[in-house]
Amino acid sequence: MKTMQVRFPDRVHERLKELAGEDGVSLNSFIVASVNNEVIRQETRDFFRDAAANYQPQAFAEALAAVADAPLEDSDLIGDAEETPD
Repeated sequence: MKTMQVRFPDRVHERLKELAGEDGVSLNSFIVASVNNEVIRQETRDFFRDAAANYQPQAFAEALAAVADAPLEDSDLIGDAEETPD
């Protein structure tokens, strides 16, 4: 594990302390979790950007055509079944 010294504006530092307190965690834990969430967000963005760049409509259409049509199962539905179109 690495140690870093980071400088925050006073207003941001106070807000970080408040938020950490609301979550019941240390300031360090809150900042580590926040930075980790941002790293994951950017990695996810990069993953989908790369996937979109490699998208091949013809390959997708062929894969979709290879899947047999089947009626929806109850476990396929999200929300009330009455709201889903036939």
